Amino acid sequence: MKTQTKTILEIIKYLALIGAIGFSIECGSQIILLMVSFVKPEVASKFYNITPKLYELRDFDHRFFWLAMSLTIWFSATKAYIWYYIFEFLNKLSLKNPFTIETATKIQKISYLLFELWVVSFIGNNYINFVSKKSGIDLVNHFNYGEYFFMAGIVYLISQIFKRGVELQEENELTV
Repeated sequence: MKTQTKTILEIIKYLALIGAIGFSIECGSQIILLMVSFVKPEVASKFYNITPKLYELRDFDHRFFWLAMSLTIWFSATKAYIWYYIFEFLNKLSLKNPFTIETATKIQKISYLLFELWVVSFIGNNYINFVSKKSGIDLVNHFNYGEYFFMAGIVYLISQIFKRGVELQEENELTV
């Protein structure tokens, strides 16, 4: 049983690293796209991840485009950071004594990061809807925000269970 748990956690750790690298590449390409779109707009329109509608928004108003891209970059950067944080967390996790206050605090931080992701996606969703109405351009909305709030709640609940486990462990050590 122990080796199976170690193996699963190792696999998850490296999947988290792959997720961090993937979202970092996505975030970096979005930053490059934003910079290139103001220097050489004709080149930026040929980027692999820009939709024609978003490029129309750039032609409509630079400020709307800049803010939409900034929210998209923030969204991608937060996802990359969450995955990297999970990789670091799993890298330092001790299976001999997982119920520590440090572990509970790190799990709680993951829930806060997921909540931040929900806030950014909620703002981005409403902003894209606002810009679509204002500009008349039917923009594709990439901000699906419902699941992040749910995940943040579940991870926060798990962190509270870990904190309670730490309290019980400390009580048991004091009574011995």
